[in-house]
Amino acid sequence: MAVRDSPPRIWRLRDILYRIKYAKCRSCGHTFYPPRISCVRCSSRDVEVLISKGLGTLVEYTILYQVSSRSQDSAPLIIGLIRLNEGFNMYGQVVDIDPKDLRKGMRVEAVLRRLRVDGSSGLITYGLKFRPTLGVHHESVS
Repeated sequence: MAVRDSPPRIWRLRDILYRIKYAKCRSCGHTFYPPRISCVRCSSRDVEVLISKGLGTLVEYTILYQVSSRSQDSAPLIIGLIRLNEGFNMYGQVVDIDPKDLRKGMRVEAVLRRLRVDGSSGLITYGLKFRPTLGVHHESVS
């Protein structure tokens, strides 16, 4: 049986759905996603959890033309490996672009988009996806 969305459940998931949290080790300076209680490089437990600005670069991508019936309205589905400005990688759906216009190295930003609808008249769940930047942010990636 599938878990149905409810306002209290979405409220509890808000940090996961609406923010990109990552960790930075105070001992070695390594940044990693998702956050953990110890550094993945040096094993130190002296880590701080931070919130990303959501700006990065598209490193790699794949285009899915065969998608589940639940994702038909999103086909083709673009999944990208994103290198965030803070120095860590994460996967995310890339939206608002024709697949033929995709290119490695393009700048992207996290945006709030619809993830799913629970039934034909149910709760709409939103979350983060990535789109090409609109030219407002021009910071370089280190």
